[in-house]
Amino acid sequence: MMIEITGVSKFCGPFQVLKNCSARVARGEVVVICGPSGSGKSTFIKTLNGLETIDAGEITIGDFRLAPGVTNVKALRRSVGMVSSISSCFRT
Repeated sequence: MMIEITGVSKFCGPFQVLKNCSARVARGEVVVICGPSGSGKSTFIKTLNGLETIDAGEITIGDFRLAPGVTNVKALRRSVGMVSSISSCFRT
């Protein structure tokens, strides 16, 4: 697996944004994360390159490991990029 997310949780104050999220993504696989506004999509994606810290669980991307308390994310950020796409549907 290229990306492995295991039991990731994230709190913003008393509100739990991510609740025990787990996923596995193979090299070359394309994944879409979709859901309603406020469901944690952006927060989830931001955790993958350390822009948001996690409160529980573990994220492994290649040889990099992110977990609560891990602060050395500079090497990960040099290797992992983010692309964000916002699309809208208009009814005519």
